[in-house]
Amino acid sequence: HIFMTEDQMETEISGVIDLFSDIYKRFYTFIYRANDVIDNIGQVPDMSTGEKQRAIAECKFLRAFAYMRLNILYKGVPLYMNAITSPENGNKARSSEADVWAAVLQDLTDCVNEPNLPGKYNSGDSNYGRVTKGAAYALRGQVYMWQKNWEAAVDDFNSVADCGFGKGTHKDLFDEL
Repeated sequence: HIFMTEDQMETEISGVIDLFSDIYKRFYTFIYRANDVIDNIGQVPDMSTGEKQRAIAECKFLRAFAYMRLNILYKGVPLYMNAITSPENGNKARSSEADVWAAVLQDLTDCVNEPNLPGKYNSGDSNYGRVTKGAAYALRGQVYMWQKNWEAAVDDFNSVADCGFGKGTHKDLFDEL
């Protein structure tokens, strides 16, 4: 309806604010958990170094995904790249949009450079559905598109195909991922 009462408008605005607040909280939960694993996985016994490195790469991918979404929405957010261990280090100022993009790109670059992270898992593999280099290249390509760095985006999308995902349109690529 075009005409709303003041109470209806306040209810509508409150719902939108709650939505944005919920998104913010959910993505920072991702970030908190990823940082906790990244900082503490070294203490896990009975896990090979390769498995630990793969898990760190997977967590960096998830952290990059969360920061990418937050940066698209808020154009700069507080950057937490380590686990929060005290109230003092849990209250950072907002970082610039450029700083957040740089952190996202660094995490994704770490993923694609991690030798223990496979390019792709085949369906039927017990790890199918986990993070892969192909997914990291695809996400980094999207970040480059947000930055209007078209050549880097194309290079990363081509690298997705090199990881074993079929070539086709970009829509086909994202459907397969």
